[in-house]
Amino acid sequence: MSRGRIDAQITVPTGGWSVSVAITAIGGSPFTVTIAAGTYYPVDLLSTFQTQLDAASGADGAFTVSASWGEAGTGFVTIAHATQTITVTWTSTALRDVLGFTGTLTPAALTFTGTEACEAVWLPNAEAAFYYGNGDEGHTETDASSTISPRGDVKRLVYNTRQVLPSATWSHVQKAFARAAAETTTNASFERWWRNTQGGELSYFEPAAPVRLVWNADSPSTYKTYRLPGLTSTEMTRVVDEWNGLFRIEIPRLVRVPGT
Repeated sequence: MSRGRIDAQITVPTGGWSVSVAITAIGGSPFTVTIAAGTYYPVDLLSTFQTQLDAASGADGAFTVSASWGEAGTGFVTIAHATQTITVTWTSTALRDVLGFTGTLTPAALTFTGTEACEAVWLPNAEAAFYYGNGDEGHTETDASSTISPRGDVKRLVYNTRQVLPSATWSHVQKAFARAAAETTTNASFERWWRNTQGGELSYFEPAAPVRLVWNADSPSTYKTYRLPGLTSTEMTRVVDEWNGLFRIEIPRLVRVPGT
């Protein structure tokens, strides 16, 4: 079994998100780096940020923007340059926040790692139970209407079909990864992830933003994309009555986004 992870879609607004990057001993520094307006999943945002960092500094290919988002990951993002120390000033604080950084990246260093988890990613600390098993995106539903003649002839019209996963469940999640008030790492809890990405608390997540359900966080290319219409609050069940150390987190009725 695996823990998996959930990645929510980020919406970068009109005008994009910018940062100012100074690279030691490289002429023309500091450079303005911009991520264009659009929608990005977390891995795409990191890739785009890395590409733009390299492009702004002469395409030397020395930047890496990576994340610890595997099965045993920390949730943190790392920005690094292979040969020169750098500093980063966040013109757009929303980019800083979504990546899990809390201030200007100084003094100059080769590598900076965030101290908060990425706002768009939830990494469970318990094994998952996907209703039909890893990789099965769900059953098929239709809006079919049928008629039956007096003789028993049946005619059916089908206009649309959709795939639905009845549930994704993590049965024994530690409180720090479940409840926002108990976090030991900011943004690590499911409650805060839901409030950020589904509950409309942050402007750069569409309310009920589409999500990628990753079956195994060590194999992030294997996922399906869903909406979560069945989850309307952060209420969750205690695993053991009268003890709040472990919680059951269940996402009911995940509806697959067409074409994904």
